[in-house]
Amino acid sequence: MTLTFLELYNAAASQEWSMYDSDAVSGGEFEKPLVVDLNKAVTEILYSYPFSFRERTHVIVTMPGINTYQIPQGLIIKDKFDNYCVKCNSNNLKLIVNPNALEQKSGIPAGFYIKGDKIIFHPSPEQKTIISIDYLTLAIGEDADGNEIFSLKNDSDVILIPEHLEEIFKQAVISRCMLKILSSEGDENYSAYKKQSEIAYRLLVKYSKGVGLDKSVKI
Repeated sequence: MTLTFLELYNAAASQEWSMYDSDAVSGGEFEKPLVVDLNKAVTEILYSYPFSFRERTHVIVTMPGINTYQIPQGLIIKDKFDNYCVKCNSNNLKLIVNPNALEQKSGIPAGFYIKGDKIIFHPSPEQKTIISIDYLTLAIGEDADGNEIFSLKNDSDVILIPEHLEEIFKQAVISRCMLKILSSEGDENYSAYKKQSEIAYRLLVKYSKGVGLDKSVKI
């Protein structure tokens, strides 16, 4: 990951109809309207499709007698059999639909349910156990210290995108951002950016799949 917010900002600002200066050298020179539009474009694109590069594994080491833990910051993935990818000792845990009907007991967790920002296992773990959760992260990048971020603010913020997809992603974001800047479909440049946006997005989806491309994604 090498695409910084500074690079993306200047690339968007350099568009002919952007109306922004494209020579920013730090976040202090960023103009707020463009920052807002870029964040909207980035999140709309990243959250619109389950890109494989957003997949993460969250590991929980349970403690005896404690059944409640923090859920990962994202969406739990389902496998091809429609099972949630929450596993204990390589076995999928079942989603508990009616937790109010559960009896308190200890053992090896066989099910789970979500309450607020917590995941609760049943039976309650009677010993230290490793539980893995595969999920799609909602983070869009990292700050200079390597912490996950959910919006772009600083010039050094790095966007969560594989290096080989950076150029396609950048074009998809910039063209979508320009649609927000132009706003009116009656603008003579709107239709051109709309076409660029659609093509760049389809390319991003197509080439993010790697081996075994989905032939239904057409350019």
